[in-house]
Amino acid sequence: MTSIYDKLKLIRDKQDLVLQRPPNLREFLTKKDGTQIPFILRPYQQQMVVHLLAMKRFIVGDDTGLGKTVETIASLCHLWKKAPDLKAVVLTKKSSVPQWEDEFEKFTQGIKVFMCVGGKKARDKIQEEFITFSGPSVLIQGYTSAGNDFGKLQHWKDYVLVCDEATVFKSPSTRVHKVCRHMGTQADRVWGLTATLIKNSLIEGYGIYRVVVPDLFRMTPQGFITQFAITRLQTVARGRQVPVIVGYRDSDIQRFRDQIDPYYLGRPKHAVATELPLLTTKSIKIGLTSFQAEKYQEALGGLIEMGDGDERETTQLTALIYCQEIVNHPALIGYPDYPSEKLNALVELCTDGGDLHDQKVIVFTRFAKMVDKGIAALEKKGVKCTRVTGAEGEHQRRNAMNIFQDTDSDTKVIWITMAGGDAINLQAAKALVFYDTPWSAGDYLQILGRMIRIGSEHDKVYCIHLVCRDTIDERVQGVIRKKMKLIESVLGQRVKGQKAKDEIYTQSSEVRDIFDALALDARMKKLPKKKK
Repeated sequence: MTSIYDKLKLIRDKQDLVLQRPPNLREFLTKKDGTQIPFILRPYQQQMVVHLLAMKRFIVGDDTGLGKTVETIASLCHLWKKAPDLKAVVLTKKSSVPQWEDEFEKFTQGIKVFMCVGGKKARDKIQEEFITFSGPSVLIQGYTSAGNDFGKLQHWKDYVLVCDEATVFKSPSTRVHKVCRHMGTQADRVWGLTATLIKNSLIEGYGIYRVVVPDLFRMTPQGFITQFAITRLQTVARGRQVPVIVGYRDSDIQRFRDQIDPYYLGRPKHAVATELPLLTTKSIKIGLTSFQAEKYQEALGGLIEMGDGDERETTQLTALIYCQEIVNHPALIGYPDYPSEKLNALVELCTDGGDLHDQKVIVFTRFAKMVDKGIAALEKKGVKCTRVTGAEGEHQRRNAMNIFQDTDSDTKVIWITMAGGDAINLQAAKALVFYDTPWSAGDYLQILGRMIRIGSEHDKVYCIHLVCRDTIDERVQGVIRKKMKLIESVLGQRVKGQKAKDEIYTQSSEVRDIFDALALDARMKKLPKKKK
């Protein structure tokens, strides 16, 4: 007898799949100008719907921008056709709760959506109304507040649990993991959504599957490490030795892929969405001013004088942070009046005569203070900016996204940080400038996915890295390339043109890798002497 998995593998290659539209899924979508267009799921999206209907426990791993949300919503509508009173619970990051409500409004009709926000009393009331409601309904709540309401939620049963941004609970020791794992045991179905099942290590995938498919890996975290990784013993507290991951063999990765394959489907953009814009990536190499070089040397040397006169000792981690701040702009360590060649290069790109002049541009940085400095510099030259950094309220966040997405708006640049980059669609952008680069390859792909999304009207888009020569900028890019090899060896190519060929994939700390590389740079190259 052919198994469900064997049948699904055939579905993955079927391009002429046509599913009957369930009653709660809209036939037409309304554009911003008020016109309506037919709403038809793409073939790969219909493939995912079939998987979700066939599998009660599954990971939706499509690349950012391919429609994981609409695939999930369409699947729920099919379930509601057969069981109208079925309850669905969507857990997501707090900032994404309103966006899920918007997506249900956009793609469905006749669905009661309960957005569970506010104080404890307000949430209690919303949850009670949700439980007693008859008919298709969904409750959308943030992970943190769901944990706070666990005393009530732990008793719910037989619902569909949708875990958005499933990497939130990748660590088994965390509270959110334990809450989600219990809720998963109570639910009838559990679907996890993530474009980055693996960000840095296979153990992250193990942690996610402990919630979504708890019987998949019948072992402890330490047992998983022993079976799926190259390890060495490391001495910890009281002389105890524990195995730590140093890398993976091809055979380890293949066994992991084979084990998750019945419960995972993830397609990269270039494989399924030919209408997406072509990405061109390039680096702009920049130098340091003499003052930046001096402060950079101090940070690596173990003692740095800040702008307020305070001298601070540096550890490996703080040295890296200071080095990144220094190459970004001296203002980040308290010297606002000193110039930055990198900021000058960005201003030149975005102003009259620059390659990105009058284009919609996303600028990413890890530092909120850099956003303040960058916006001031650009607006001084007449370039109107907005921002999403995590510090803005939901109304400000939505307004910033909408004004940037509006092609008639004179707001040309949006600055984002990792804290603000979740669940925002910025496909109006012609270019994404990495003012600095995230240390995680998974985070890098998430940020890149803000621009390359369904709905982009561009044929080509650009990813531009501002890179200070012979500094932390170059070393971070090296770490990202190494981490990308692991991600793509498990999930497939995520950026067209890159391919992992190594037989062994090393696993180590980004902090240690970057610091060791910078220490080598310092030994190999004589940096400018500190001025008296």
